Amino acid sequence: MLRFVLILASIANVAGGLGLSGLWFKFRHDSGMPIAVLLVALSLVIQGGFTLGHLRGLWRQWGLPSFPLFTAGEAAAALVGGVAILQGVIYNLRPVNGDYEFGPLTAATLMTIQATIGLVFAARSGEFGVRKNA
Repeated sequence: MLRFVLILASIANVAGGLGLSGLWFKFRHDSGMPIAVLLVALSLVIQGGFTLGHLRGLWRQWGLPSFPLFTAGEAAAALVGGVAILQGVIYNLRPVNGDYEFGPLTAATLMTIQATIGLVFAARSGEFGVRKNA
């Protein structure tokens, strides 16, 4: 069940990242659309895509150390996403010109949820290689 939820969260990240990058491309000439929007969109697509590849075993077939990369990436995404959620909530308490920023907050929430589910999945997979008799 956890694997299925992780797949759904990864698909949501890829879809959200593609949608956000499409919005950036459409409104890239607007001064309110910084390049950071495209970078966030790309990070969502990369995070979701790498996770789907890891779950499918694609990276292992190519000889890449997918588990260490997966856990390091999810830990970084959880940290960055958590800080972004905190920043978004603090900003929305006193928004500039009444401009609430729910898009970045939603992207950070997607990133953090998928990262948390991924880390729980990794912890339950038994691939950490911790010695049990230590």
